[in-house]
Amino acid sequence: MKTHIKTGDTVVVISGSQKGKSGKVLQIVKGKNRAIVEGLNMVKRHQKAASQEDPGGIIEREASLHISNLMEESRYNSRHSK
Repeated sequence: MKTHIKTGDTVVVISGSQKGKSGKVLQIVKGKNRAIVEGLNMVKRHQKAASQEDPGGIIEREASLHISNLMEESRYNSRHSK
């Protein structure tokens, strides 16, 4: 399926709990029509220690958002400037 956003684009969330926030697209998950956006939809995960240098613990990372809830920032700004 063709998407309207690409990796590296700056997008704005148009619906959901993160509505109005913007960030850069880090990754597109094509099979599920989802995208991971930098700094948005943060979740906490428990991570087991991999080595002595990597102690593990509770880490925060981005969860994916559905592509239909995202809009390119330039399109969003042009629509809301009226």
